Amino acid sequence: MQNGPKYAISKEGVIKLVVIALACTTFALLADANYYLYGRKGRMEWVFAAFIISFAISLLLYIFRITGAADSMSTCGPCTFDGFDFLWSWFSTMWCLAAAVVFALEFNVSSRSPIFAKVLSSIILAFVTAIMYGVEAHQLRSRAPAHLGYISTRKGWLKTALVALGAAAFGLLVDSGFLTCRASCGQAIMYVLVAYVVGWVGTVIIWFLHIIGVIKADNRRTFATVEFSWSVICILLFLSGSIVSGVFLHKQCDGNYNNRTYRGLLCQQRLSSVIVAAINAALYIVDAVLNKPAT
Repeated sequence: MQNGPKYAISKEGVIKLVVIALACTTFALLADANYYLYGRKGRMEWVFAAFIISFAISLLLYIFRITGAADSMSTCGPCTFDGFDFLWSWFSTMWCLAAAVVFALEFNVSSRSPIFAKVLSSIILAFVTAIMYGVEAHQLRSRAPAHLGYISTRKGWLKTALVALGAAAFGLLVDSGFLTCRASCGQAIMYVLVAYVVGWVGTVIIWFLHIIGVIKADNRRTFATVEFSWSVICILLFLSGSIVSGVFLHKQCDGNYNNRTYRGLLCQQRLSSVIVAAINAALYIVDAVLNKPAT
C-alpha cells in the first residue's frame, strides 16, 4: 500500500476518511444531545467511548499513512503496519457493531423530545460506521497477518457474526432478569440459557482454532465434517431456545402477568434475545451449508 500524500486519494484512504468522519459525527451527536449520560450501568458511556476510541486510533493511522511515517514504523512480531491496520479495522467492526446494538436497545426517547432526531440519527450512523469498518477490513484482508486472514473471508465473517450474536442472545436473556421466573418458567429459561451458552462456547472454540492456525487449508476439508455437525447441533439449540423463550415470554409479557407488557424494558430485552437467537439459528443453517462435507 502506498503511503504519503497519494494515500489520501487511494481507495483505502478514502474509505478510512469516510470511517473517521462517520465515527466523529456519531459521538458528536451523542455529546451534543448529552445522551451518553443516559442509560443503565454506564452503558451509554461505553457506547460513547467506543466511537471516540475507534475514531482516535483510525485518525492516528490515517495521519501516519498520509505523512509517510508508517513506512518507518515497525510493529511487534510478524504483524506489519498494514497488518495492524487490518486488525484495527476488523476489531472496530465488532466493537462499533456491538456498541450500535447496545445503543439501539437503550434508545428510549419520545418523538416529541428536542433530542429525538439527533439521537436517532446517531443510532443510524453508528450502524453505518460499523458497516464501513467492515468494508475497510475486507479491503485490507490481503494484508492480514498469517492465519488471521480467515476472519475476513466469507466463512470467517459468518463465524464471527455467530459468535457475536450468540453472546448477545444469552447476554440479553441474563440481563432481562431470567431469575425472576419461578417453577416451570425458571426451569425452561435455564434450559434456554444453557443451550445458548453451550452453542456459543463450541462456536468460539472452532472460531479460535481457525484464527490461531490449528485448522489450516490442508486439513480444513477434514474438519468441515466437525463444523457441519456442530452447526446442525447449534441450529437445534438456538431454534429450540428461541421457541421455548418465546412461549414463556408471551405468558409473562402479554399484560396479564404482574402488569407487564412488551413496552417494559425487561420484556423488550427478552424479546430481543428471542429475535437474536432466531437469527442466529438461521445463520447456522447458512454455516452448515457452507461447511457441508463433499460427497
